[in-house]
Amino acid sequence: MLNRVSTAPMISRRRWLGVSTLLGAVLAFGRTPSAAEERPIIQPDVRAPSDFMRRAFDLKRQAEIAGDQPFGAAVVLDERIVGQAASAVTARRDPTAHAEMEAIRDAARRLGRGSLSGAVLYSSSRPCPMCEAAAYWAGIDRMVHGADLADAGAPRLSR
Repeated sequence: MLNRVSTAPMISRRRWLGVSTLLGAVLAFGRTPSAAEERPIIQPDVRAPSDFMRRAFDLKRQAEIAGDQPFGAAVVLDERIVGQAASAVTARRDPTAHAEMEAIRDAARRLGRGSLSGAVLYSSSRPCPMCEAAAYWAGIDRMVHGADLADAGAPRLSR
């Protein structure tokens, strides 16, 4: 509950929940969004699974050029890319900065919510157990991976 005696400016409950969600994500992952992440996402002309996967492979190439692990991922909701990322494990010295994790973080930040229900995660290769668990907790409906558009189904928790 907010302290009404505080000299800090008051904000609405709805805005506070959005700010606290973003703040929690920043604190949890130890970084703020970079300038590159603030750029709008360029949508493909044709919005088909092959075009979304092509974007994941473009991001994979960007990671390779940057000297990082060769992986890319895009989160798609309502036939629009809402989050995307290349692997940043080496660049950030962060073992959790897999492309899928970063794309999920990007989508949640851009949409201003933690639930990505209804979304599909497109990734250049099969997501590892950590990334699949993140997709599960984010509520992603389906995962598709690889050039052949293999449908990995709904994310599951490995127990």
